Amino acid sequence: AVCNSQMKFLNIVARWPGSVHDSTIFDNSLLRAQFENDEFGDSILVGDGGYACRNYMMTPLGNPTTESELRYQKAQISTRNVIERTFGVWKRRFPVLSLGVRTQIQ
Repeated sequence: AVCNSQMKFLNIVARWPGSVHDSTIFDNSLLRAQFENDEFGDSILVGDGGYACRNYMMTPLGNPTTESELRYQKAQISTRNVIERTFGVWKRRFPVLSLGVRTQIQ
């Protein structure tokens, strides 16, 4: 799923099982194709270390050392915190998102 800084979901892909890595889902998504075709102009996605860095995807640096790299890392992490918080809020509000459905049909 993709959300913005106002904690609103903008894109959700629900066709993959839970064990599939997020980057695999993204790599096979319409959203990636749209970004690759420059359909969103100068929009940027913020991803965690599991995603490849691309022109439109800002991911954390492995070992930042320079002052500019450290500033980038701090900004990237603080921006990503909003995204992580959004998922946490939704998982607390809708536990089925993290626990799964626990029903047995008899």
